[in-house]
Amino acid sequence: MAKKKTRKTRQQLNQEARRKRKRKRTFKKVMDRMAAIIVFGGFCAAVGYPIVTGMVSINPLTGKENISAVNSADDNNESASEPTEAPTDSSYNTVSIKNTEIYRGPLILVNSEHAFESAKDAKIKALFDEKTDSYSVSGMDISLQEEAIEPLNNMLDAFARDTGHSDILIVAGFRTLEQQQALYDADLEKTGLTTSTLVAIPGHSEHETGYALDFSLFFSDGTSGEYDGTGDYDWIDKNCADYGYILRYPADKTEITGIQHESWHYRYVGKPHAYYIMQSGMCYEEYIEKLKNYTPEEPLEIVDGDGKAYAVYYVPAEMDKTVTYVPLISDKPYTISGNNFDGFIITIDLQETRELVSYTKPVEEVTGITTDEYGNVVTTVSGESASTTTTVYAVG
Repeated sequence: MAKKKTRKTRQQLNQEARRKRKRKRTFKKVMDRMAAIIVFGGFCAAVGYPIVTGMVSINPLTGKENISAVNSADDNNESASEPTEAPTDSSYNTVSIKNTEIYRGPLILVNSEHAFESAKDAKIKALFDEKTDSYSVSGMDISLQEEAIEPLNNMLDAFARDTGHSDILIVAGFRTLEQQQALYDADLEKTGLTTSTLVAIPGHSEHETGYALDFSLFFSDGTSGEYDGTGDYDWIDKNCADYGYILRYPADKTEITGIQHESWHYRYVGKPHAYYIMQSGMCYEEYIEKLKNYTPEEPLEIVDGDGKAYAVYYVPAEMDKTVTYVPLISDKPYTISGNNFDGFIITIDLQETRELVSYTKPVEEVTGITTDEYGNVVTTVSGESASTTTTVYAVG
């Protein structure tokens, strides 16, 4: 009997030992899971929190993201070098933009003083593949920035519909630096001069941006002609702003632009900038300089030809840092463009429709328009009582 009792005790001991080993394995699994949770939590604290607070690199120029502080990466997709933080003394939301972005966007100013930096990452497309039947191109290699093509198509479709002309020929669009150099050298060889008065210095041509184009004429009988913007073609100058285009080199601004009048050269800048420029009679250099007077606290508010309201302002780049924090004064859709030398231009679509204001003369001279105590322009709405007013924002 004693021998049987001993075997039973060993069996029990073996079972207890197995249970202990099982408990140890279970405990180890629990600890491993807890360790994984701790590590994951630390990862979330390091990465997830910056996502929420805007410290992770995203493309800041689309205006489609929710407004938050976002930090751009450098060209190697690495974070900005200095541990900058969003300003705490502002009630605005902010986005942080790489300072190299001042050289990109549809509002960059390219002229003899400001060279075009690079076409890197530009979305250049051949017009031949994208155009409508309302105009022609002189070659399959004539190209533009993608965002400028649809407005061009819409403009020339409307021109053909209103005038019956579909004879506009686009003879120049995007050029590489090498193509610009070849044109410049050919002109010097032709004229014998040391500098060209007709062809922009390589690196300083708007054509290198992909936002500029030149018009000519090609008729149905196979003949061609020069585009001078007169007669029926005056329609373009009167309406191009509604499609985001401007006549880049007006006849009365040659001393400012440094370029002789070019009736055939148009530049895409987008609405509402084109509307303001063409309405006010400014050249592009004047407009870019004027925008420096407008801040997030006091933006330029423009009502375009469709009555759509926008707020536009300038933020200087903090060139001693890697990024600049740009305040956003509204949660409405926005775009950010560099000006190509010292800062950013922010355009916010206020998603509001307002009564049109003339930009061709001082606002106080516009009949029926007065300002309220805040400096906003108010005008009586036609057909309603004199006590009913609609706020219309004036040009500064």
